[in-house]
Amino acid sequence: MEPLPAGLKIPEVSRFINRANQLRSIKPALAYWCEYHAVNQIVGRSLHTTDDACFAFTKTLIESLEAIKAERADDDAIVDNDAGQAYVEQFANETFARAERALRADKVTRQTADTFDAAATFFDLTREWGTPDAETLQKIKFAKWNAARILKAIREGKDPNESNPAKQPPADQQVPLSPDDPAVLQIISPPPPAAVDGDGPTAAVDYGHPVADAPPPDEGDYFPRVNPDGIADAPAAVADQDFVSFAPPDPMSMSPPVTQANHPNSPPGPSAPHFIPSSPRVPNAPEVSSPPFRATAVSPPVFSPSQASSVAPRAPTTSHRDINEAQKHAKWAISALNFDDVPTAIKELRNALHKLGVS
Repeated sequence: MEPLPAGLKIPEVSRFINRANQLRSIKPALAYWCEYHAVNQIVGRSLHTTDDACFAFTKTLIESLEAIKAERADDDAIVDNDAGQAYVEQFANETFARAERALRADKVTRQTADTFDAAATFFDLTREWGTPDAETLQKIKFAKWNAARILKAIREGKDPNESNPAKQPPADQQVPLSPDDPAVLQIISPPPPAAVDGDGPTAAVDYGHPVADAPPPDEGDYFPRVNPDGIADAPAAVADQDFVSFAPPDPMSMSPPVTQANHPNSPPGPSAPHFIPSSPRVPNAPEVSSPPFRATAVSPPVFSPSQASSVAPRAPTTSHRDINEAQKHAKWAISALNFDDVPTAIKELRNALHKLGVS
């Protein structure tokens, strides 16, 4: 791919082009969607009209995407929107998990910062299928914050592990709380009404993942070793290609995000400057979490035998949220089968059935 023109060197474009260059020969489907997103950003911002160089680059990029789609017509992750979405989400979560394992083992390095930055980029890539859910947005903030924190510590000559977020102590080491403690009584008493706050700080986000028993100091990745200036632009080749695939995400890690949005159409043919971006996507409806349960002393109702016998059990109902969760697990099962990962597919299908009330 030719160098990025100066008029297109903005983060919304350059970081996706850089990752595409890194992954082109190893993960062509990821490279395709990175470049596809970059085209949408260029055309959506009318950057292709900046000058002749931007015009030519955009035209070449769109023609390349059309050629890739024709050459890899049997790759569902490229030609099928649903499969592509699941593939990108899975790769983003796996990349995030790799960086987080090093973080929880207090083994972060400059390479960990680059891996966190890559994870944030791939999570941002899911915007092609709609607005990311709250969990994904939190992961993006967490990944970007850690990448910046690690590089800042290294530039200042400090050990970046000294500023790692604090981990929760094991359950058997936590001091039990007394029910007579004033602080405990304050927690379980009904709180006064309060307005809903916005996003809280992300500096000490802890997702509660278990620490791996013996993680390597800093696992290799698809991404080249970063230079002393920080997260650099990606070279055309990848320095370390030993890790050509990730293991499935740890079962204890956070579940992949659920996205429900209209899927973009494929980019058009050679008339690149006149490329029409996909129609506006419908953002996901925000999920309103229920308030925490408050313990109150309520005496149980007393039923007579005749009353108890006359109360018929209610048939189980399936909520829209359970249906959405079931769809998510089914989608991940399909994605696992694309990689011949039968055990993961079986597990995800069982999770989907469980969400639908099938034991």
